[in-house]
Parts: sequence; structure tokens; C-alpha cells
Amino acid sequence: MMVVKFSNGYVWKDGNFVKKDFFVEGNKFVYPKKFDKEVNLEGKYILPGFSDSHAHILGVGIKKLTLDLSDENFEKILDIDSDIILGRGWEKIDNKDFFDTVKSPVILIRKCGHVAFLNRKAQRLLKINNYYIFEDEIEKIWEYIPSEFLVRAFKEGINEFLKHGITSVHSDDLHGISFELLKRLLKESKLRVYEKLCTKNPWEFEFGSYGISKIFGIKLFADGSLGGKTAFLSKTYKNNSGFGIFTLPDNFSDIVEFAEKNNLQVCVHTIGDEALSRTIEAFGKKTGHRIIHAQFVKKRDFEKLSSFSFSVQPHFFFEDLNLISSVDFSNILLYPFRNMYENNILISFSSDGPVSPISPLYVIQAALKLGFSFSESISLYTEFSGKLIKENIGVIKPQYLADFIIFKDKTLRNLEKVFVNGELVYDTLTLNP
Repeated sequence: MMVVKFSNGYVWKDGNFVKKDFFVEGNKFVYPKKFDKEVNLEGKYILPGFSDSHAHILGVGIKKLTLDLSDENFEKILDIDSDIILGRGWEKIDNKDFFDTVKSPVILIRKCGHVAFLNRKAQRLLKINNYYIFEDEIEKIWEYIPSEFLVRAFKEGINEFLKHGITSVHSDDLHGISFELLKRLLKESKLRVYEKLCTKNPWEFEFGSYGISKIFGIKLFADGSLGGKTAFLSKTYKNNSGFGIFTLPDNFSDIVEFAEKNNLQVCVHTIGDEALSRTIEAFGKKTGHRIIHAQFVKKRDFEKLSSFSFSVQPHFFFEDLNLISSVDFSNILLYPFRNMYENNILISFSSDGPVSPISPLYVIQAALKLGFSFSESISLYTEFSGKLIKENIGVIKPQYLADFIIFKDKTLRNLEKVFVNGELVYDTLTLNP
């Protein structure tokens, strides 16, 4: 097996860039040894590849290929000639009647992904008599999206992550795509994908490795989103009589038992403080599983968090500032990610793309404002993502998987090359992204 020596570069090590050589044999970093080939890095800066511990590859690709409504300029829908108009990114829709003037079914997914708007033609198509649908109802949309489009979207999503120096993603993609097709796409992926299957019946699926990717866990929802007022809270939303919704499945204990017997990780989406409390209670004495988001934590629950690991999004604190005013947060910790880290609770950073931008620098800038150092932020976006699932990624040292990225300078804004599993998969100069 060929050994490649990478020389004359500044390599990220223990929070600093250090001028040193490193060696790659096959798909791993190895100790210095006789080499077959040398690559002169010419003073470039090398980081372990970023690893997004919670995002949606398929969702990122779909957003890229469909109408981006983050600017809430709905007038551009009138210029589209399509059998179905699909868009994502809006936060508020004021004029429902406008969309009924469009000749095609219009399906618009909210930024959070937990609410969708349907014009009347789309309602007739989906056999739903409501402008808004929530949570599980949204799955009906994907029945009308051709699999060819979903294949394109998945590959587009992979390219988007690689373009940002992200070499692995803990993804969630079993939405509208068949399991057989998903397995094929994972096996073909040049991005390292750690897939968590969104299912209430995990015993119907096959877990394990597919190419450089792996189906490692199960994804469940305990509630919805803050923006959609479906995050499950212990106190009602202001100007709204509801608490949100609790969606943990009735067979949760069976799912956890199956996961424990098969060495799988259960990953539960919880945003509201009451959703978190009930999820912790439902896990009982089971430990080592993961909670995604954990934006609101009852003070009395904080000491219980050490039994779990967490995928967190520092940028949500700033994105949600206009939403927080709608909630009574007395005796509740808000976005306590720094406090969790300081108390040795295992966390890792993630984007939750396409809900938010997938750029690691976007997430890290938010983390710095929350009190994390730059060095801590890099670790939490690389090595700690591997720690969540006991995978040797995110560090440039022997026996770790050879996922690394090369920057022109230490600003980390001029990405030049991306290596995954020891192979060059993205090059800004010579390869198409």
C-alpha cells in the first residue's frame, strides 16, 4: 500500500499550527516511515476535516435545487413554470390568497423544516384540507417528488459540504427516498456519511458500513421547532394557548432496547425543556445515547445531562433571538452549551443544515460569541464529532482516518483541497466541486 509523505505544511495540533510532516498510508494517518511519494505543501495550513455532527445532506441538496425563500420574496414564484413548485426558507407568510392564484401546486417548507405551507392546489394533491401542515404530515410531500430528483439532491448536498471543508456528516436522510436507494448513495458517496435512520421501526432496516459511510443510529423526534411553536415547553407560548407538541413514539422503550442489543445510538431531537425532561425520563437508566439541540434545559435537569452526548448549534442562540420573547423562561437555562462543555458533558458542533448555513466558520463565529475559544471550537467541530460515536476522525495523528483539508492561509477562508479517506475529493483549482 502506497505511503505518502506530506511535507512543509503547518499542521493543526493541540490548538496551534505547527510546521511538521505527516504520513498517509491507504485511508489512515501513520507514523513516519519509508514513503513512496512526497507532496510539498508549500507552507499551506492543514486542518483535520470538519465533521458536522447533525445535518441533512438530502435537505441541503433539495434547498440548493429548489426555490430559496430565505428572502421571503414570494413574487418570484410567478415566474416558475413547473408541475409542482417546491421551496424552502420562509419564516412568515401573511397573504395565503396570493399563492392560490398560482396555477401549480405550491409546497413551501418553513426554514425550520417542521412546518410547510400548501396552496389549495397542493392541498388537493396531498388530500389535505389545510394551508399548513406540521411534523409527520410533511412526509406526505416526498411521495410526489421523483426519485431521480432526490438522487440529484443527495449528490448536490454532498458537494456543498465538501466545498466547505466538511469531510464527514452525521446525516438524516430517510425522507421520501427508498432504503435501497439510500444504501446505494451512501456506498457511492465521496463524503464520509454517518447516517441515522429516521424510523420508529428500526428492526426493519440493515445497519452497518456502506463504502466509507456507515448507518450507525436511529433518529427520533420528541418535539418540533421554536419558530413553528411546536417545540414542547413546560409553560405555554405567550399569546398562544399551546405548549407545543410531544412526539416521542409510544414504542420508544422497544426502540432503545433494540438499539442497545445492536450497538446503535438513539438520537433524539429535543428543543423544548419539557420535551427534554420527558426524553430523559423515557431513557431511564440507559446511557450513551444522543440528544440533538437541547436549546432549553430546566435547571433541575442539568445534572442529568452527563448521561448523554449532544449535537448543538451555537448559532441558534442568535438566530432565535426574535423568537425567545414568545416564551417564559424562568428557571430554564437557555442554550447552555458553554456550561455543558465546562461540566465535561460531551458535545459537538453542528449546523443543522439546511435550517442554517453549513459553513463551519458561520457556526464557529457564533461559538466565539458564546465564550468558546477558537481552539475549542475547532476541536468541537472535528475530533468531538468522532467522540460522539467512537470513531477515529478529526485529528491528524497515526491510526486516525485520513480526512483533512488544506487552506492557503491561516484565515481558513481560502480552501484549496479536501481529502477524505486518504483521497483527494475536492480541489478548487482542478476538480469540479
